[in-house]
Amino acid sequence: MKTFAPVGFLLLLIPFCHGRILNSLHTEASQWRKLPCPNPDDILPCICTADEDNQMDLDCSRVASEDELERVFSSTFPFSTFRNLTVVDNTYLKTLKNQSLGIASFTGVYIMNSVLEVVESHALVNSFGTAQVINMQNNLISSFPFEILPSFTSLLELDVSYNQLPFPALVSQTLLVLDLSHNQAVDVSSDAFAALPDISEIRLGGNQISVVPTGTFAGHRNLYHVDLEANALTYLPEGAIQLTSSSAGTVILRGNQIADVAVNSITDVSGGQVDISNNNLKALKEDVFRPILAEHTTLDIKDNPLTCGCDIAWLIRDITLLALVAEGAACYDGELLADLDPWMFDDLGCP
Repeated sequence: MKTFAPVGFLLLLIPFCHGRILNSLHTEASQWRKLPCPNPDDILPCICTADEDNQMDLDCSRVASEDELERVFSSTFPFSTFRNLTVVDNTYLKTLKNQSLGIASFTGVYIMNSVLEVVESHALVNSFGTAQVINMQNNLISSFPFEILPSFTSLLELDVSYNQLPFPALVSQTLLVLDLSHNQAVDVSSDAFAALPDISEIRLGGNQISVVPTGTFAGHRNLYHVDLEANALTYLPEGAIQLTSSSAGTVILRGNQIADVAVNSITDVSGGQVDISNNNLKALKEDVFRPILAEHTTLDIKDNPLTCGCDIAWLIRDITLLALVAEGAACYDGELLADLDPWMFDDLGCP
């Protein structure tokens, strides 16, 4: 027979447990070095640590409200230049307010796997010149100040994946890596990335993008990685993805509904990879795919309903090109391309 503690006893236990947690934090905090960090007691429940080079990191994952975060940063900070701010798995902080972080500046801002909804325009004002990485993935963000990106004069990486953002206007002279995957982007214009001259990686997987206009991914001297996985694409026009970096390129298109690809829609992926698996391709047109393979690019075409008629003869006859096709490529009936007899296409009169 189960027995239960009296309600009164449980109510008395709650503040006791809360006190134990705070005392534990206090005990831990007292063991950390102080300078260059702020007084540990003043910034609880945030935790500051410093390495042998006096690089300071601040973990505020345990803050219980916007007001508490603001109180922490209103404390005395002997030194205000930090390396990283971390807030992970937090279920309280919904708005990063303009005054939330006081005078502190950061090189890296990591607010992840939490419930953040709004980032106000000047919440990171003191990091405009220092922030190199802003990672706010896997939150509930529907409002982010993209309009102030030009103010971040050192920013290299922006990751706001797994949020609730539409496709924004983007301007940055320094940004290298942009991750907007798994948001609510629908329309991408041909000049969407024109004001990101140094961009090298663009990740847009898991949105609802249905069209990639000609020139969208063109003219960027460093661009080598484009990820459009799991969108709503049905067709790629000529000039849709033109990589220009000297690095081996990667183009990820798997998990769309692509049924047709124009000639020269994907170019300059030399020595890299094109993944167009799990789409609706029935034919492998020679004028589309031979130039890609001729650049020693790996082509992943598995999980497409390929008819495997004369349209594929050029590939099956050329063992060098066929070797660049990733394992698992098969016809609509499941027969692997690697198992097809090249002589069959001659017997059936394929050109």
